[in-house]
Amino acid sequence: MTIIAPMDARIETFIARLRAALRGMPEGEIADILREIRSHIADLAASQGSDIEAAIRSLGDPVDLAKKYRAENLIARAECSGSTLAILQGLRHAGRTRAGRFTATVFYVTGYVYVVTLWSAAIQKLVFPSRVGLWCIPGDPWSLSLATGGGAPGARELLGWWLVPAAAVAGWALKYLADHAATWWIRRYRRSGEMETS
Repeated sequence: MTIIAPMDARIETFIARLRAALRGMPEGEIADILREIRSHIADLAASQGSDIEAAIRSLGDPVDLAKKYRAENLIARAECSGSTLAILQGLRHAGRTRAGRFTATVFYVTGYVYVVTLWSAAIQKLVFPSRVGLWCIPGDPWSLSLATGGGAPGARELLGWWLVPAAAVAGWALKYLADHAATWWIRRYRRSGEMETS
């Protein structure tokens, strides 16, 4: 078996392109990835009779390879951090199809729109107590409106000051559900190995 020189120019050219494409990731992670790729190239070349070119070609374009590593990094961060931005970035890569990724992202963003609406209602109730509330429209007990401006003519406000804690708690509960549903979606696709790079 032929030993591959670690400083082979072809390997180093590939590694340099990969390093450039990984720029912005933590330096320790980049170093780990580059070490893994060097080792992988050496193993592939050894199994293919020291054909370094074939080993490098089998890895594909370094920019595409970097996208895969970046996607894995974003998905891992989304799973662990709980940050809204990290989860949104993770959702961009978690799914077999663009439609699946788009749908998951739309549900997540919609959940946050409702969270902001609830928290906004709680704050506005403190500022405009007589104009903000959960209103029941007369003659239609199933028609409720969370609105400013006093609701429809003749509408009756149901919660009064209880709107403030109710909206705040409901907003936190919805945020919790949205974050956990999105994290579940990300984890599901990470475990299935179906991450997307686009």
